[in-house]
Amino acid sequence: MIRKFDFMTKNKFRPIDFISFAYIFINLLFILFGWKRILNPQLHFFAFLMIGIVIFLLIKYSHKSKILCFFRDWYPFLAFLYFFEVTSALNKVFFPDFIDPFFQKIDLLIFGYQPAIQWGLKCDNFFIHEIMAFSYFSYYLMFPCLGIFLYLKKRETFHKFVFNLSFVFYVCYLTYNVLPVAGGRYWDLTLELTKIYQYGLFSRIMAFIYNQTTHFGGAFPSSHVALSVAVTICALRHQKVLGYIFLILTFLLSISTVYLHYHYFIDTIFGIFYGIGFYFLAIKIFSKLEEKCSVS
Repeated sequence: MIRKFDFMTKNKFRPIDFISFAYIFINLLFILFGWKRILNPQLHFFAFLMIGIVIFLLIKYSHKSKILCFFRDWYPFLAFLYFFEVTSALNKVFFPDFIDPFFQKIDLLIFGYQPAIQWGLKCDNFFIHEIMAFSYFSYYLMFPCLGIFLYLKKRETFHKFVFNLSFVFYVCYLTYNVLPVAGGRYWDLTLELTKIYQYGLFSRIMAFIYNQTTHFGGAFPSSHVALSVAVTICALRHQKVLGYIFLILTFLLSISTVYLHYHYFIDTIFGIFYGIGFYFLAIKIFSKLEEKCSVS
């Protein structure tokens, strides 16, 4: 008799573990393949290897401790911090330099100008800038808020939520490894504009973030948009009040990525495509992997 996978079963793999190990393995091969074109390849090879080992140990021993069980449930969100940052070290394997001029030409063809420069300059005032900065910042709150709700109220749905978001993240990050695109910050003018402390609280928070980060790249597609779209779809299915709030925020966030000089318009469009397409693909893959995780 086949029963559904028990997420608390001792030493058992979950669907999220399969794609996380696959993502780590792909990056290890990628580092080996592009060793001479990667910044500090030894460091990143070791880091990916250690993350894989930690995940394996969490799988093996999480049943012995509630704390370990908690990290077992949430480890993908913790790993994302490194996985995103490292893409800026891995993204020159296929192309020796940023390929932004290609994406700039697409925006120019659509608008006749560069929206990643002009939108923020032409509509530069306290109110609009603060709304855009808040919308962009809301990304950092959306999936933790929905994640905590599902974790406390619908644990099985939470695991599906983690899988779906992780799948979208991983596809975005693998794209970043292959396509080095800096986005709206490619120009010296816009790079400096993203670092200016001005206007209100959220504008200053975003300036602080971009003054502190060393990450440069990872613009196509916009993972902010892709993940916000994916979270919104999930929220609309499981917590409609949050879903409607997220829908408004995601709409504004999609504009803010260009207005705040972080992305090209085409990055945002493909972010929407990635968020919708890979979210629903993840649902199908989860079902297939869940069958493999089932036991007799």
